[in-house]
Amino acid sequence: MLIRIEAESRRGLRIIDEIPDIPLCKIEGYNGIGKTTAIKLLSLCAGGQPFEGNNQDWRSFREQLSGARVSVTELHDARSIEWSLEPGQWPDRPEPLGDLIGQVRVNGRTANQSDIRALLSVHHINAAETPLTVLAKRVDKARHNLADWLNQPGAKRQQEVDFAIDGVQKLIMQCVPSQLQTEATAAEEASKLTEDIDKRLGDLRRKTDLLDQASGVLDRLEQVRGQGSEMDEKLNRLKVELEDLELRSQRLDEQITQASSRQHLNEQAEHKFELARNNLVRQDKALREVTAELERLTAAADVEPDEKIIAEKQKELGGRLNELLEQMPQIHATPMLVALLVDLADRLADAEQHELGQTTLLDGGEGREGWSVSALRAACRKQAEKLQERTPSGDALALAAEIEQVRARLDAVFQASQKLAEVQQANASFLRAEKRLRETSEALPAQAARTVEDLIRTRKELDQQSRTVQAAYARHQHARELLGGGMTEEALAAELLRLCKQAGVDAARIRGRRERARSELDELTRRHAQALQSVDRTRRVLHERSRQVSEVVDAISNSDGCRWLRESIPEVQSINSRGVLEQARDLERLTSLLEKARNRLRDQFTAVQGVGAALNRLHSDLGRPQAEIESPTPWDRAARLWLAGEVGSWFNDPVIRTSLFPGAGNLWLDWRDMRVHWIADGDEESRPLSGFSSGQQAFAYTHAQLAQLEREEQRAANRLIALDEFSAYLDASKMYDLAVYLEERGQRQIYDQVVVILPLETLPPTSGGDAAVQAQVKELRQRGYIAEVFTA
Repeated sequence: MLIRIEAESRRGLRIIDEIPDIPLCKIEGYNGIGKTTAIKLLSLCAGGQPFEGNNQDWRSFREQLSGARVSVTELHDARSIEWSLEPGQWPDRPEPLGDLIGQVRVNGRTANQSDIRALLSVHHINAAETPLTVLAKRVDKARHNLADWLNQPGAKRQQEVDFAIDGVQKLIMQCVPSQLQTEATAAEEASKLTEDIDKRLGDLRRKTDLLDQASGVLDRLEQVRGQGSEMDEKLNRLKVELEDLELRSQRLDEQITQASSRQHLNEQAEHKFELARNNLVRQDKALREVTAELERLTAAADVEPDEKIIAEKQKELGGRLNELLEQMPQIHATPMLVALLVDLADRLADAEQHELGQTTLLDGGEGREGWSVSALRAACRKQAEKLQERTPSGDALALAAEIEQVRARLDAVFQASQKLAEVQQANASFLRAEKRLRETSEALPAQAARTVEDLIRTRKELDQQSRTVQAAYARHQHARELLGGGMTEEALAAELLRLCKQAGVDAARIRGRRERARSELDELTRRHAQALQSVDRTRRVLHERSRQVSEVVDAISNSDGCRWLRESIPEVQSINSRGVLEQARDLERLTSLLEKARNRLRDQFTAVQGVGAALNRLHSDLGRPQAEIESPTPWDRAARLWLAGEVGSWFNDPVIRTSLFPGAGNLWLDWRDMRVHWIADGDEESRPLSGFSSGQQAFAYTHAQLAQLEREEQRAANRLIALDEFSAYLDASKMYDLAVYLEERGQRQIYDQVVVILPLETLPPTSGGDAAVQAQVKELRQRGYIAEVFTA
């Protein structure tokens, strides 16, 4: 490569103007003419920053350089590269310039600074830097880079990623997906339990109905057996008495007819009398029938046959029916109220666990004490226990039975009220018929009239007696019907046997079995009501949980805030197409993955912090004669092993090993004390890094750096390698070895141009000598340096 530099500078800054196209070139010149500065300028042009870590030198260089034009020709993979440098645009701190370098042209066309990286690189190897100082600089650079990263982008990025993961975790925890399967199972089990209880309840109700019927039949049978014969005998007596009274009435009717027919002189009057008598008989019969019916209805309604009493009883029963109907919803709501109170108490108990027991939850209002969380929980528990002591099923059945009884009595009272009106109407008709008969009898002769009048009076008394007996017969007949339900003892016994057979119980144990069945029915009915409430509650909870899970899945699958998650875990995009239970399981797995990622993030950040601390300790230890570390952390060991690997790669080079460790085998660097160990003639020897001479270190460092450049996998098409300040550290033999190595290396690295920079030690003679010497003298006078091939 042919390199030309046209620099515009001030305040004494000097830069050599040319590096000739010599693959292995030696530049020897006066101090201060700008040999090293030229290499630094070329390093800047290639994208490096040779002033890194040295702010003062950078500011001085930037201020003294007004401008420069640099061109490189004779390149591999390019004809030319040109820079027009603009130092006024460069930053105050020494950092890679990028496109701030100025204008860049490749092959005559405008290019970006990033295009240079593949075409040219500049490497400055300074012999004044021993391996130990280079290592210390590397450690210092690494620790400062790491500290800068931790303090700015690293910490910020760690917080951003942690915050993003935390946001998704909180979003998922809003729906608590782990509860969905439990709640689905609870809802399914509650539904199955309700179906089982419902079936058992139906069977038990049918059996209880049979036992109720059998118990009722048994009661009637016992009543019939105890009172039936006596009541039947009384009914028979009343019936005989009624028949006797009926016969006597018929005889009186005949006597009245005979008396009226013998004495009546006027056939028309006789006919009217006969019609009146027949009408009286009909009205009397009708009156007796409605009176008997009235007696039956009043007996059923348990009320006296009085209009005022019946009206009061009807009003009383109507009020009672309304009261019972109002109680029915409260009794059916008892299980729901119990469940509500228990749920409230449980939630308040959770609040107590978070030390909120004494917090006022409800203000008491004016002059009243408020309700604390603990007091309200205790009140809810107490009320729930009180309601649980009731038997909702038993209360409901008893209430329904009482409602039916009141309705039956109310209906009977109503019918009795209507029948009473009929009795009053029939009695009025009877009185009118009686008056008519009395009026028609006035047409008879006096004696006949008195006879008929006496017969009618007797007939009236007999009718009154008949109605009394008829009413008594009706009351006793109703009582007899209630006693046996209208069935005979034989019929009741047969019905009892049939019912016992269906119920599978002996007649002697009906009442005991009925009570147990009633108790079981009460308990099962209560459990059924609670099971229904449980089904409703678990379904509502499951529905709400499913809704929350679906909302979270939708947010994760579609929201912009979770796009990073979908890009990191592509499987997340398919969660939305699954069922809600699978979605919940996916969310649980995702939570676990996120927690692991979050832990890894924290561990990695902590590890980086640990590496930074280890590099700080290593940098401090490298300046001490004894670098052994006590109680090393894993990061201390990792940092020192990294540094030991760097040193090992230098000393394991065959040339360096032959030069520094003749006959040595099994060479290694102990990371604990940073000493080089090797085996020589069967004995183990060691030496600290600072124990090598400056010449040895310079040769080892230079050779190691060049060897490392040979191992680069990604390299620029053209490389300029400058070896600086070697004459102060290498004697003639080592310089010869270096020249031999560089010549041999040049055969392998044909696109590398190596420049050896040396100070001018002896002046060539100013007179005499051959033309080459005179040319060097002329070049030295003009430029202040000589450029020629570097040979062994």
